[in-house]
Amino acid sequence: MHKVLHRIFNIKENHNPLISILLSNRKSSLPLNDELLFHSSGPITDLSEYSFLPSLDTLRILFMEPENNNSSPKNISALDGDVLLQNSNPLLMIVQEMKNKKWATLKEYYPQDLSEAMKIIENYEIKYDLENELPIVPGGFAGLLGYDMSRWTNPVFLNHIPKSGTLLGVLWRTEAWWIHERKTNQLHSVSLENHAWSRMPFNDSINNYHYSSNINKNVVPDSESDAEHARKISQIKDAIVKGNLYQLNYGRTWRGEMPDHPWDSFTRMIKNNPSPFGAWLYVHDHGWAVSSASPERLVKIDRNIVNTRPIKGTRARGLDEKSDLELRVELVSSQKELAEHLMLVDLERNDLTSVCNPGSVNWVNWRIEALSTVQHLVSGVEGELAPEKSVGDVLVSLFPGGSITGCPKLVTIAAINELEKHPRSAWTGSIGHINFHNKKSEWNILIRTLESHSGPNSWYGTVQAGGGIVNDSIPSEEVEESRWKAAAITEATWGFRTGFSGTDLPERNMAMRPVPKLIGRLSNLGPRKKSISKYNGKIFREDKNSVSSQIIIIDNLDSFTENIANSISNIGKDVRIIEGRPQEKSINIEKVIRKWIEMYNPSHIIIGPGPSVPNNSEISMQLAKMALEGKLQNNNSHIPLLGLCLGHQAIGLAAGWGLIESPLGAVHGKPSQIVHDGKGLYRDLPNPITLMRYNSLIFISK
Repeated sequence: MHKVLHRIFNIKENHNPLISILLSNRKSSLPLNDELLFHSSGPITDLSEYSFLPSLDTLRILFMEPENNNSSPKNISALDGDVLLQNSNPLLMIVQEMKNKKWATLKEYYPQDLSEAMKIIENYEIKYDLENELPIVPGGFAGLLGYDMSRWTNPVFLNHIPKSGTLLGVLWRTEAWWIHERKTNQLHSVSLENHAWSRMPFNDSINNYHYSSNINKNVVPDSESDAEHARKISQIKDAIVKGNLYQLNYGRTWRGEMPDHPWDSFTRMIKNNPSPFGAWLYVHDHGWAVSSASPERLVKIDRNIVNTRPIKGTRARGLDEKSDLELRVELVSSQKELAEHLMLVDLERNDLTSVCNPGSVNWVNWRIEALSTVQHLVSGVEGELAPEKSVGDVLVSLFPGGSITGCPKLVTIAAINELEKHPRSAWTGSIGHINFHNKKSEWNILIRTLESHSGPNSWYGTVQAGGGIVNDSIPSEEVEESRWKAAAITEATWGFRTGFSGTDLPERNMAMRPVPKLIGRLSNLGPRKKSISKYNGKIFREDKNSVSSQIIIIDNLDSFTENIANSISNIGKDVRIIEGRPQEKSINIEKVIRKWIEMYNPSHIIIGPGPSVPNNSEISMQLAKMALEGKLQNNNSHIPLLGLCLGHQAIGLAAGWGLIESPLGAVHGKPSQIVHDGKGLYRDLPNPITLMRYNSLIFISK
């Protein structure tokens, strides 16, 4: 087992010691070697207590787009409810070691998915037993997973994918770290005992870094028109009305030649737009730089506690504190903004439940996080890591973050690709670190981000920004919101403020604020931690074992299926989740269902929710028909069948009813007061009760 050295330096003046160290390691004014910096700035909060600088000098792993022919049909449309489940070709994963100050390929791997890639990466980790409580330790990996790696966590066919050989992500093994503890202004050096950084001094007399001055030559980057942006939002709303999705995060792009180096853009960015999850990443031999002022955490894992913090719901900053407060009240009083936010809270609960102990996942807090030009509604969702799961499993389950895809996640990934018509690359991917042995990991979501590529004479930058589109979205307001979010980054990059003046979009100091008190029927809405029952049932997710399950749930590509399973396990019942739309189409659906009944001996079956119409799930329709015909039996006893949302629709269609778009409009994620009779599913629940409704289609008699 390796030994780790830990040194502590007290800092007097320097507020950016890690930037000073990074610059002192350079051989020139601009970088000539790989660099990675995790930079927290702004007020010191629970999210921004530390900044980190790792060594990147021994081993790195490149993730590359494999050879592909994309031979699947081109005319399918996720916006119209057509989704093709399809595994991508194995990911190209190149392991390189530093030799003679250059990267040399050591080995190539071809993992089928990101889960398999994580297991390979873990084998290259340098393990040692943790002896301190620092939030980060050497021996693991750090770097970037680009959004386009989502095809290896969510197997769906996409038309617009990167060219073969494109760099999708990079991880470096980190054998030493500098850590700036901002609250105490202490500097920690932690390194493996034989690493060069274990002897590196810190000169406290190094002056604070002087940020790059304003851009002399302002550039207007290329972007789609506001009218085209609004048209795409209307397309999304049409898909929501049809029930094909519930919320989608569309991203508008600004592209152009940069007037100076990405490092200069990064330093302007962190000065004028401080954030807790800022980052600088530079891959020298690939001419790739990523500069981020991200406010959002994808996931943090500390031993057995897993936490994610989805951001959804936005208002601009006000000119003063009074107008700021008025805008916060307006934000939390909006049914549209609440629906957008709560939908994402439930999606993250769903993703965490798949890797956490049943019953342990909770919505634990929420608040307003006010950045320089915008303020957001942010929640914390937390759970206890299941003993059979690793930190790699958690990252795979949550990646990419639901707040930048939408609901249901797999369907919206396909619809986003259809609308944006290009790969996202780094944007909405994640920068972070992972240590498998010590179960420590933290990743941001790359929003408020500039991606830069070097050309023959200059750098070219891409900035993307968007928002969650729901049924109540107003296209013109969504266009304006995207421009709010991009303004600080495009200004740092090109001197272009996406059309806003300082009065239109004032800049204020970053602050954390409580959610204003809700008034009226939603006054009891908010986080509420539930205790874990000692009688929790188990949740089974694979069909490889034949352990009898009391209840079967059919998963129809929804982002809330795990939440349903979790609720059932909380009352002491074992649950098995079975795919309702598997990639491999079965010839005899009824035969497959009978095999499940024989293997799992279910007491009940639930057809779960999902996008589109029930006819796209042959398994759901067949279950409904069998139940109505009295054929859904086990040992000559009828198996009760419950349909939720799409499952309910399947039963209605099987019974001969028609299905149409609701004349009252789609309702997705809106908190509503429900009055009930206290019987059946509603037994022992408050009356009235506040619940979120999901409804876009209704039955009519034929």
